[in-house]
Order: sequence, then C-alpha cells, then structure tokens
Amino acid sequence: MIVLLAVGAVPLAAQDSAATLLRMEARLDSLTRAAAVRRSAAARTRINDTVVVGGLRVATSAPYRLLVQAAADKAWRSLLTRFGPTVVEPAVIPVVPFGATGIPVRTPSAVAELAQMFERISAVAIWQQRDPPLTAWLRGNVPGDPVTSRDLGSVAEQLAGRPARPNIACLQGDAPKCAAALGIGIGVDTLGEWYPPSTWPKLAFLIGGGLSRADLVSRQSCMNRGDLAACRSVLTPVRLLPPVGIEGRRYLVQLALEAGGDSAFHRLTQDTSLPIESRLAAAAGVPVRTLLVQWVAAVQRAMPRGPTDPLWESLVSMVWSIAILTLALRGSRWW
Repeated sequence: MIVLLAVGAVPLAAQDSAATLLRMEARLDSLTRAAAVRRSAAARTRINDTVVVGGLRVATSAPYRLLVQAAADKAWRSLLTRFGPTVVEPAVIPVVPFGATGIPVRTPSAVAELAQMFERISAVAIWQQRDPPLTAWLRGNVPGDPVTSRDLGSVAEQLAGRPARPNIACLQGDAPKCAAALGIGIGVDTLGEWYPPSTWPKLAFLIGGGLSRADLVSRQSCMNRGDLAACRSVLTPVRLLPPVGIEGRRYLVQLALEAGGDSAFHRLTQDTSLPIESRLAAAAGVPVRTLLVQWVAAVQRAMPRGPTDPLWESLVSMVWSIAILTLALRGSRWW
C-alpha cells in the first residue's frame, strides 16, 4: 500500500508544478501589460509639444497645452505692459520646460501662478541682456517681485547688526550714509569706506569658497595675524559682505521704477555706462537723495520692535547694541 501511494504521488507533484508554471506565466503576462500601460501613459505626458506666444516658448506635453497656452498669453501681455514692445519683442528668452509628468487641474489660480512663473523667468532674461551693470550691482539678481515689509525689516536688522561705518547713521536717517551702505558713490577703497580695519579679520573669516591657493594664504594671514595687506588682497568688493543685503538695493530700484512710471525702465537702461545713482535718478525723475530719503523712511517703518516702543527708543537701543557689539567683535558673528 505504501509503495502504491508513493508511486501515485509522482503525477500529483507534476500536476502541481504545471499549475505553478501556469500561474507564473499569467503573472508575467499581467506585469507585461502593466508595464505597457505605464509606458503608454509616460509617452502621453512626455514633453513633446511647444506653446509659442510672441518670444515666449514653453516646451510642454499634450495634457498641459491648454493650461500653458492660457498662462503664456497672460505672461506675455504682462511683459509687454511692464517693459514695452520695443524691449520685449527682440529679447532672447530661453525655452521654458513645463509639464513632464502628471495632469494638472485647470483653475484660474493655476493659470495665474504659472503665468507669474513664466513672466519671472522671462524678466530675468530681459534684465540680464538689457542691463548687465545693474545685475552686477545687484550681485546677479534682477528687479523682480516687490520687496515686502518683512524684507525691509531684515534690511533694518542688517543695518543694526553689521558693524559697517555708514550703518548706524543710515538707520538714523542720514541719506548720504545710506547711499554708502548701498554701494552708491563708493570710491576705489570699498573695504576702507565700508569697514574699519579692526573688523577685517572677521570679514575674511566669513568669505567662502572659490578661493585660489594664494587667496587662501592671504585669508589665513588676515585672520590669524591681522595682516592688513593680506586682508585687502582677499577682501575684494565682490567677496566683501555688503553693509546692506541685496534686498535693500532691489528696493531702491523698485522705488525708482515706481516713481518714474511707464517710461522708467527705458530711462534706467538708456545709458548703462552712467553711474547707478545717475541712472536711478533719471528713471525716477527725482534726485537720488529723494529716493534715499524714501528708502530709509520705509526701512525705519519696517524695523522690528515691540508693539509699544516708539521708533526713537528702538534706534537708541540699536545704537547701544552696536557699541557693545563693536567692543566684543572678536568673539561675535554677524548676519
């Protein structure tokens, strides 16, 4: 009986193996079909279409075309209003890729947000092509989204926290000192006009990468031995921490463009060989000192302080803070 059962078990095992193979084949077929569906879906959402509106080109995919078309139309109209046809139409705007995966929901907010993105990318290209000196003064940035009250609050904190020569007087309303803090009208000795020599070793500590071997040696000599010649060698205007961050400069340009109206951009970029202050005054149609007075007034209004502290008390507190900071400079870090 045992022998018969053993003999009969062989065909049963063979049947189980055959069933297992059939199930595996079915599973493989299912996986193959799923992969084909995924490839088909990916092909439908791959960037294989281009929307062109004026000089704005957006590389996209079929499911995005209606959304991209509406956003590109809106962005192009805004660019024409902002810069004028004579500036926008000849500009070389790079192709903008959008929409490699997924299918968006077409809503008015989506169109508006996408249009803002297209306009921002295009505006950067226009500014960089039209006005390289201004973008260099803005350290690679361009006038773009409006500077907010929060941004100006940060500018006030920088004026209070960075021990640069012009900062405290600027914070108290001295327009010429604000010009110096913003890098306007600075002579050949940028380092000396911005910072006293006692601060140079700390400034050298703050600069980062991109230094040659000789620069690294100078940086070490400046930091460790206080070698002022070495400090001057490494603390070039491009590397030097400015008394006020780029948002402060962007806000001054914003004020000039707002004051000058529709033709402000053309006046600003008409002669890029002129000094920045002359061009800002031409764009605004008012002396640059007027812009600086408006600038510092806005910074003072945005200054972080307690809900009941008057402005003059905040200023006095900040002056004392700077005095203490200067005395303790060797052990401090700046923003």
